[in-house]
Amino acid sequence: MRYLFVAAAKDIRRRLADPAAFVFWIGLPLLLGGLLSFINGDDAAPPRATVLVVDADDTFSSGLLLTALERAPTLELQTVSLDEGRRRIDDGDATALLVVPQGFEQAVFDASAGLAAELKLVTNPAQQILPNIVEETLEIVVEGVFYAQQIFGGALRRIAASRSGPPSDVDVAAMAVEINREVTSLQDVLFPPAIALTVARAAPERTAPSLSLGQLFLPGMLFMSLLFIAGGMAGDIWEEQQMGTLKRALATPQSALRLLAGKLLAGIVMMTAIAFVALAAGALLFDVAWWRFPAALAWCVFTGGALLALMTPLNMLASSQRAADMLSSAIIFPLMMLGGSFFPFEYMPAWMAAAGRWTPNGLGVARLKDLLYGDVAFAPLAIAALGIGVPAAAAFLFSARKLRRRFAML
Repeated sequence: MRYLFVAAAKDIRRRLADPAAFVFWIGLPLLLGGLLSFINGDDAAPPRATVLVVDADDTFSSGLLLTALERAPTLELQTVSLDEGRRRIDDGDATALLVVPQGFEQAVFDASAGLAAELKLVTNPAQQILPNIVEETLEIVVEGVFYAQQIFGGALRRIAASRSGPPSDVDVAAMAVEINREVTSLQDVLFPPAIALTVARAAPERTAPSLSLGQLFLPGMLFMSLLFIAGGMAGDIWEEQQMGTLKRALATPQSALRLLAGKLLAGIVMMTAIAFVALAAGALLFDVAWWRFPAALAWCVFTGGALLALMTPLNMLASSQRAADMLSSAIIFPLMMLGGSFFPFEYMPAWMAAAGRWTPNGLGVARLKDLLYGDVAFAPLAIAALGIGVPAAAAFLFSARKLRRRFAML
């Protein structure tokens, strides 16, 4: 047992003697996590268009128009004078300037008299999207006024004729009858509607919690670092072979299994440090619950060690260190692509996500996401542990046999 710890301590010291690689391993999840925390827009308010309003009519109808526009969640109305509105729109201090002309109410109530009121909208050319939103919203309101005139024109003219004073009881009754007749004439369209909607209530399903962008990427970023560590630590066997220290170590009475176990233990220690830092950063930046931290860390340590065990025989099967590096890269980057490190499974095509969840790192990412954000079920966790652990154990035993019989003699 003492030889196991001595071998592990030796490899840890050698790794720490190369601080650039260690900084890369530990800095990768921190760098990506920091970038995601900046672009994470969950708490950011949606953009709103500032619309400067000049109400030259100042009547009940113009007030209704502005109230309808103000109900739009993307518009913010500010009442200004005409001179101030022109100055601010020229300075680019607003999205649009809307001028409601005098006589707007008269034109709305009595369109048959040939009166017209032209709404003037001046938009900011420096903005692209928000001015279009203002135009579309204003067009909807104007079309609503047009259809109201077409349907209830008679009642509106009666209202316009009685604006000098309160309407008489006869006028009120006549307007009510006329409005009722218009609604009755449209009953085939309105009652029932042209489109029937049937609501079928299904049994309530348990839905996954809504995750932010940073929370979705955190497990994949962490396993990206673990894969890089696994590839680097597995390639360490070639460095020792080139230096001749591997042959001397195998010349001792200790077994190759213990030597390889020491390297595995050293890799697990390194992965524990990186996973601890990454999960702590996730708890601080992405609101990961601290009570989930121990189980998530244990899972990262287990799967990280399994990845290292799986990467080791790939290096031993290569004919040279350069070939081993090329083979490792050819395996690691596709695993990152499929296993949820470059893109979360939620953003992948269904077939790609289904295949990626059964890769070694994909199994780790999927279950880590459950441990961090969801309900942890024993069966999926056990299946993933067996799916990663059994091949890793077989790969470790194969590597130990290969190490003494052939690899050290190269």
